[in-house]
Amino acid sequence: MFSLTAPDAGARAALGMLVGVLLCYAFAAFGWIGLPTQLAFIAVLGCAAWSLLALRDGRTAWMIGIVAVLLVFALGSPTDEWDPRSIWLFHAKRIYLEGSLYTQLDDYAVFSHNDYPSLMPLWSATAAKLVGHWNEIFPKAAATLLLLPPLLLIARSLRTWWAAGLVAVVVVKVGGRYLVDGYMDGFLAVYAVAALAMATQPRRQDNRTAWFNLAAYAALSAVLTLIKNEGAVLAILVAVFAVATGVLRDRRMPWGLVAAFALSMLPLLAWKLSVAGAHLGNDLAQSDLKGQLLARLPDLSQSALILKALLRSDAWIPLVLLLGLWTRTWRTPAARAALLVAVAYLGVLFAVYLSTPHDLEWHLATSARRVALPVQLLLMYAVLVLLDQWRSAGSRNTAGEQHA
Repeated sequence: MFSLTAPDAGARAALGMLVGVLLCYAFAAFGWIGLPTQLAFIAVLGCAAWSLLALRDGRTAWMIGIVAVLLVFALGSPTDEWDPRSIWLFHAKRIYLEGSLYTQLDDYAVFSHNDYPSLMPLWSATAAKLVGHWNEIFPKAAATLLLLPPLLLIARSLRTWWAAGLVAVVVVKVGGRYLVDGYMDGFLAVYAVAALAMATQPRRQDNRTAWFNLAAYAALSAVLTLIKNEGAVLAILVAVFAVATGVLRDRRMPWGLVAAFALSMLPLLAWKLSVAGAHLGNDLAQSDLKGQLLARLPDLSQSALILKALLRSDAWIPLVLLLGLWTRTWRTPAARAALLVAVAYLGVLFAVYLSTPHDLEWHLATSARRVALPVQLLLMYAVLVLLDQWRSAGSRNTAGEQHA
């Protein structure tokens, strides 16, 4: 039997990778692109190699194996999709050529959403710098490697190897090609689940483990906010419901969690100040959101169209399971928080589509499936946490009866 609260080699390696990624971003933010960012990249690779020591743990073995397979697919598959080529890889190539994290703030190529955070493009550009030339395969695959730290930390939140295996399978099933073709929505989903998993860890643990959980949560939340704009919304929802869960469970305010969340928002705040200083915006925020929302809201057919598009990928199945097991869901902090974050984020997506300045059918057809990935993965994680803890509790009860 292993201890849930003991940080194993995989968890420490995951935190090391996250710190390395954030250091890479911090160096670039201060204009130190070049050797400092490349050293941070190499440090992340070293931590990834360190995680191989955790292969003896069945939970982490699943995650390492899945990421290894995804890396093979990422290295063997170029992408011709619009968003990867015209936003993420385009920004990465500009950073690679011009050597600045802020190169997109000149608002060149407005179609590429220049207000989007630059962490993932910077990571891809640093990968290209390390090998000495630009192509559209290796930098894209380098991003796939960043799935490893959140998956290792998700595995740590589970009690059984088979639950971790099911999570790994669900990540691949839900994320699919979005994990290897340069889209960021799959990363958003995985990091949101990992942040929630760390934020809802029980307090019954030693101080060393408690500090580790807070550090891991802060690092995950910081990366989550810097993946794309929607990451900030998910980070806020995770923080709100994790804090509420902590208050209900422990009858006290989890000030450490609040402080970790506040710290995680600082890199995003710095980026948003840079964006505001460059007078950049986006098509949604600069449109008549209220007018578009009020115009569509009375038309029930449009609301039904949005819900159908968001739930067409079987997200309703885990939702029904969780609602059917409401009593047990409510008694399991991680499952309860995941359900509430998923439903709240679904509400945010619903409001965004109702207020979109674009043609609704076109907007849904081009984005609904992938932006709903966090909803699907959060709901599936909640179901698997229930199964994991239910089976573990049953096993402990049986063992207790036999011992008596």
